[in-house]
Amino acid sequence: MLRSEWLLLLGSLLVAGALYNHYMGHSALLIELVMVGIGTTLAVLACRSLLRSDVKGSEGALVDFLSRYVNKDHCGVVISIAGFTLILLWSLWKIVFIGKTDLRMEDFIVTLLGLSLVVYSSERSRLGEVKDFIVLYLLFLTIVFVVIWRTYSLVTGESHYRVTAYAEYYVVTMPVTWMLTALGFHVNAILDLDGIGLSNIIEYEHDGMMLRVGIGVGCSGLYSAGLFFSAFLAFVVARYRRVDIYTSVGLSAGFVVTWMANITRMVVTVMAGIAWGHPALATVHSYIGIIIFVAFITVFWVFIVRWLDRKEGRTAPPSALPSEEGVSEEPSNSASAE
Repeated sequence: MLRSEWLLLLGSLLVAGALYNHYMGHSALLIELVMVGIGTTLAVLACRSLLRSDVKGSEGALVDFLSRYVNKDHCGVVISIAGFTLILLWSLWKIVFIGKTDLRMEDFIVTLLGLSLVVYSSERSRLGEVKDFIVLYLLFLTIVFVVIWRTYSLVTGESHYRVTAYAEYYVVTMPVTWMLTALGFHVNAILDLDGIGLSNIIEYEHDGMMLRVGIGVGCSGLYSAGLFFSAFLAFVVARYRRVDIYTSVGLSAGFVVTWMANITRMVVTVMAGIAWGHPALATVHSYIGIIIFVAFITVFWVFIVRWLDRKEGRTAPPSALPSEEGVSEEPSNSASAE
């Protein structure tokens, strides 16, 4: 007989599968609803079994937080149920209420977050800190790219395109052209809001001709800033179990470094176009730009973690930090996340 945890995971996969099957066409709506029904039934049976059994929640940042409000022995069940509920509600919302067939990044993020919560407390592991990071990273990605971004779209309404275009222009396009101009290159920043093509354009000269490159959302640094915020905050919570003045300084510095990395990436990309033409620009944008960005973030991450470790007194893994049972004085032999 399958363990309750596996039944819950199977039910979650069936409900998530119904969501992704939805993108094959509305003719499969009945099948999708049947999958949701079966998945929900399995989840209910699994949860009833879990609640009757002596389930011990595995230690972790989520358990530490939730145990303030729920009996610690029940934290594992609550977290797993929350994961399944998230997948169920998101799938029903997309299938029944929205009825859209476009598969978006947010669907993957929410589904992965739900599944990570379902299996979060299934087994104790020496990789608890890594497990916390994965769940928290997906949680913060959901907050940034689903909650905040969707709220922004709803609030700005029809002006969404124009507001985003102006933000990209002053945050990315203008700084890139200023830096290139300071280096002696002839470039122009153009903001075109006629709705045809990309609104942000950098015009540069190559071999006596003026060429243009569009700056889209992917080049604006908005996504990279969201990814960094989610990753760094998840890392901080998983490693130090708190957010204070020092981690806030690290997060703020990270935003600046992320912006500088993106500007440097775009400057190098346009310089390649000025020197060798548009094919070279496309090549650098596709292959070299990401290397520049990752190099910036990696160097920053190494130095900021060392600084935070000193400020936060990080000398041992969370399992050896003060707890209800006292303080463990066992030396740390875990690998640093630097």
